[in-house]
Amino acid sequence: MTSDSVSAYENHARKFLIARDRSTIGIHVIERWAHSLPASSDVLEIACGGGIPVTRTLALAGLKLWAVDSSPTLVSEFKLRFPEIPVECAHARDSHYFERKFSAVISIGLIFLLCEDDQVRLIHRVSQLLLPGGRFLFTAPVEIGIWTDTNTGHECRSLGRERYESILQEAQLGILDTYTDEGRNNYYDVERN
Repeated sequence: MTSDSVSAYENHARKFLIARDRSTIGIHVIERWAHSLPASSDVLEIACGGGIPVTRTLALAGLKLWAVDSSPTLVSEFKLRFPEIPVECAHARDSHYFERKFSAVISIGLIFLLCEDDQVRLIHRVSQLLLPGGRFLFTAPVEIGIWTDTNTGHECRSLGRERYESILQEAQLGILDTYTDEGRNNYYDVERN
């Protein structure tokens, strides 16, 4: 993340927690994805926030979880809610990701907060973190565009489906499917070749 997006989420952490904790948007997509993974899969969540609703949904599916978020406030709340899940407070670009590989990675609401170069780097890093055949679920609009994040006022940038497909291919990741939830958020479900 750029320092601006990190600061924006830290500065609005309490407001973000209240809004996110009440939201069920996209949960059916995450539940379906989680249940498509082998039981007890090792899953990394990048940009975990306070853990509700995404982490809770993954935990209820019986997955073994690790988490990363850049906001100290959100990580503190996450630790209170999920003391059994290892969590690191680090920028997505700087994390050591527990120095291990995973069966799956999930990142909801992060990619489009990054500049284009950081989006490319993160997608390539996720590919390195995945075991062969590993899965990656992330959100980003299928359209190219720039808009303002409703939670923080931070600028967001979608590279569009065609560009994401190209980056994923370069990173040895292939799209299995795409989904749209009731909030019109787009999900890319990809697999490591």
